[in-house]
Amino acid sequence: MRTDGGGAGHVEGGQRRGERGILRSSFFITMMLCIIMPRRLSRSRTARQDIGRSHTSRSHTNRADRLRSDDALSEVIGFILIIAILMIFLSLWMVYVVPAEGRQQEIEHMNYVRNWFTQYKVTADSLWINHDDDKSLTGITFSNSLVLGSQGGATQAGGLFLPVMSPVGSTGAIVVTNKSEFITINGGSDTFPLAILEFETTNNYWIPQSYYYQMGGVFLRQPAGTVARVAPLINFNLEGNDAAIVNISSRAKSGMSGQGPVRIDTELNHVTTGISGTMPVTFELRDEFAAIGWEKILKERRALAGLNTDNVIITQSGSTVLVYRPDGNNTLTYNIVELVVSVQSVASGIE
Repeated sequence: MRTDGGGAGHVEGGQRRGERGILRSSFFITMMLCIIMPRRLSRSRTARQDIGRSHTSRSHTNRADRLRSDDALSEVIGFILIIAILMIFLSLWMVYVVPAEGRQQEIEHMNYVRNWFTQYKVTADSLWINHDDDKSLTGITFSNSLVLGSQGGATQAGGLFLPVMSPVGSTGAIVVTNKSEFITINGGSDTFPLAILEFETTNNYWIPQSYYYQMGGVFLRQPAGTVARVAPLINFNLEGNDAAIVNISSRAKSGMSGQGPVRIDTELNHVTTGISGTMPVTFELRDEFAAIGWEKILKERRALAGLNTDNVIITQSGSTVLVYRPDGNNTLTYNIVELVVSVQSVASGIE
């Protein structure tokens, strides 16, 4: 699966048809002017020659009126030509410059969102990993600011020049949600929800994308599929298996949308460490794309541990991923981390 824009064809198809229509209109106007102007100028020269040769049938007054009429006609044609050139310039600007600039802005914004989620994962992990037995970090809150749109809520031009001189900024939404996903351990006796903190964008020039934080991992979701940008908190080894189940809930506002900045407050509510369990582990995910993304990252974690299918078997069917140990090392030590997230608006422009 490509994550560098390989799936952008279906997004840009409508834009390309509109661009071809604009170019056809500009070409038609230019050709009409090229046909009309030589004829009008030829008539003007012919009329001037007729005036020079006609000394008996026309008066000096009629000759002067015709000259003034030809001069006025030439000025009108010149003005129309200037308008046509301006239209061609604006058409080319709209077809090539505006989409390219908007695409670059949205790519840079999605890279910013990716880095934001990576930093969020590092901060959240550090908080609960450093949580001691005395629960000294329980109730600690860390805050992050996130800009939702590619132009950060900046004022855009209005009226006639809205789509002409600059691209339209994208919008985004961030929300704490649960897509009916959960993890089952201990042979199906214990089930835990897999809630997510998700950012979803509405891009105008780039591929629709969303990033989400789930079970300590960062995932990228787009029309071509889902891929893990940062691995979730699950490990395999010869002696057993380790995992951290991150349960995310919301307090106050669970989400916001728009273009400007928002503040995400995350509180470490509770941590339970060193729980003993057993394999197999079953992941029930939102759709097949999400399941394929989880299957790939789990196989990467297996390879990183130097194990193979003799030790850990990972299978994916529809929206379900099953992990079990044929070598008999079914011990699973896991932690339960409870995070409470709230989303607040940030007033911009205040000194």
